[in-house]
Amino acid sequence: MNFGFPSLLFNYLCKKGGFMRESLLVIIIATLLAIQGHGQSLIGKWQVVKESHCLGDESEPASETEEELTEKMASLSGVTPKILQFNADNSGEQNWKSVEKKKSGVKEKFLYKVDDDTLYLLDKKSRLITDTYLIQLRSQHSLILINKSRTCERMELVRTN
Repeated sequence: MNFGFPSLLFNYLCKKGGFMRESLLVIIIATLLAIQGHGQSLIGKWQVVKESHCLGDESEPASETEEELTEKMASLSGVTPKILQFNADNSGEQNWKSVEKKKSGVKEKFLYKVDDDTLYLLDKKSRLITDTYLIQLRSQHSLILINKSRTCERMELVRTN
């Protein structure tokens, strides 16, 4: 098999030996580390472990009625975890609990695009951006997303697979 110029350059440098071979090895390792260190892939299943909304950040203390309503809503949410699935083809799926449905979870499909430290959710038909999240932390096992238009909304996720 002929791999063209890169193959010829590699063979030439390897034949020279010594310093050239070591330099090439250092360059290859540094390039691979730089590519890997750029960020972990979002592809896979992620479970929401903590979610904060703008309602809790108001300066006024909550009234008794608001506290009772919040407790009642929390009790209705059940134990179904919220799961986000990011696929390699830039599609995704979100599972969440619906109070008015008998099923334990509802699946909602979406499209997404990742650009550096920004996650864009896209409309399935028009492919226009519907929501934007800033990626505060992206590692092999955890992910923190902040809604760009409402910075008080934050999601902490852990990889499940």
